[in-house]
Amino acid sequence: MIHKKNKIPSILGKEIEFEIRDIAFGGAGVGRVSDRQYSTNPSVECAPTNDPSSSNSACSSSSPLPSSVSHLPSTTAAALPPTSHLPPLTSILSGGRIVSSDIACFTKGVIDGETVKARVRRHKARLMEADLVEVLVASPHRVEPPCPYFLRCGGCSYQHITYSHQLEIKEKQLREALRRIGGIQEPLVKTIIPSPEPFHYRNRITVHVNGGAPGFFVERGHKVIEIDHCLIASEEVNKGLKNLKSKRPPDGDYLIGEKQHYGGFRQVNNAVASILLEEVGRCAGSGELLVDAYCGAGFFAHALRESFTKVIGIERSRGSIIMAREQAHPHEEFLEGGVEELLAEGLAGGSPSQTVLILDPPSEGISDLIVATILSSPPAKIVYISCNPATLARDIKRLSECYQLEESTPLDMFPQTAEIESVSLLKLS
Repeated sequence: MIHKKNKIPSILGKEIEFEIRDIAFGGAGVGRVSDRQYSTNPSVECAPTNDPSSSNSACSSSSPLPSSVSHLPSTTAAALPPTSHLPPLTSILSGGRIVSSDIACFTKGVIDGETVKARVRRHKARLMEADLVEVLVASPHRVEPPCPYFLRCGGCSYQHITYSHQLEIKEKQLREALRRIGGIQEPLVKTIIPSPEPFHYRNRITVHVNGGAPGFFVERGHKVIEIDHCLIASEEVNKGLKNLKSKRPPDGDYLIGEKQHYGGFRQVNNAVASILLEEVGRCAGSGELLVDAYCGAGFFAHALRESFTKVIGIERSRGSIIMAREQAHPHEEFLEGGVEELLAEGLAGGSPSQTVLILDPPSEGISDLIVATILSSPPAKIVYISCNPATLARDIKRLSECYQLEESTPLDMFPQTAEIESVSLLKLS
């Protein structure tokens, strides 16, 4: 006799309550949904995302519109039945989304601790996405977003949250990533360093021109929203945007940046970049050899060269290497090529016990080959600069054969967004 597995009925068109049990960093609340958790009402209740660019038709209902949402525009508050009690949202994930239960419900425009009504527009396996209909119980951290394009373009995620709470969210996310993914039960995460300017901090933006009008892509799409002003870009950059707009340029992508010459890759927030450099220098200290992997044009290498007998930088970009060599002192050497191929050569340039390695990889983190190279000739200290807590935690765990995390300091390089920058110090265990 063949026994068929019981299928969990579709969440689309159903009303359901969600409760968080666990979180997979950057992705999902972990748990199970059983048949008993469904009602027969043809609507969905869960966590929210206020994304006017997305369709809300997937779960519309013919039931009367409740008075509690009658003030909302019909495009964002299609007919919904009266709601049952909804559990409060309890956690914000990397990316600015909230997960609210056994099934992961991704949402925008909400805050941990809020009770909300939302409409599911997508459901696949144990993941779903929902759009905000109404905030039933608002967080004390909720503020009016100052940007008219908020949640329409794919840039900012947190403008509806007080800046102090944005910082709390990011610090907690880094700590949770190190604990859950890195396997460190009590990671020493220092108090997050705020940006001196929560707005108007970006020294460059990339805009897309369609039909002569510059703008940003909508979230989850390639439609361009025309913009007149970006609240997280510096005034100089906004002047450049205004100038570009007046020229009605051909369609394409345009980088608008401050005119100061930096050379090579640079962080988008000048003030926090200076603080980042101080933190890296404090962690690196001094020694015989500094190896700066992913060195770019030598931002860290040049600044820290007086503290080391020899400095070796590694960078794949030829243009950045040329600029780094132009500013190099006699005891600095810059190797052109991939870190995978050249790291062993760099680490061989000095005594491991007197060597400090700086890692500043892209968001994907470091490869298995780089991990193996480090473990085969382990330097005394590693200073790891990361823009992705998940891959940082993963890499720290892979290095834990020889290293232990001494401390990790988050910095808010990107206020109003869900991005998290951090500096972590690892020492030989």
